[in-house]
Amino acid sequence: MEKMKDATILEGEEPKSDAEIVEEVLKTKVNQSTFLRNVGLKSSSKNSSKGTVVVAAHVRDLQQKLERSELQAEVMQEEMAAIKLKAEEYEAARDKELELLRKKS
Repeated sequence: MEKMKDATILEGEEPKSDAEIVEEVLKTKVNQSTFLRNVGLKSSSKNSSKGTVVVAAHVRDLQQKLERSELQAEVMQEEMAAIKLKAEEYEAARDKELELLRKKS
């Protein structure tokens, strides 16, 4: 990288930015990078397309799980509403019974 940075620039050319130099170096060195292999990343386009397929499958799986969770939440909300309604009915019946008992005594 230092050599590329210090290289003489021909007339009319713009000097390369640090980012461009790093990008060039990475293009040539990435296939030899043991770091990428050690962390489970590979640089070939074959692996990239396989990775895309794996990621897409994972996304589909997560979307299905989300849909199931949303359906479960909806069912639970309906059940909760039914339970609340029953509780209100029981409470109203109890209140009526209390009123009748008070009137009798």
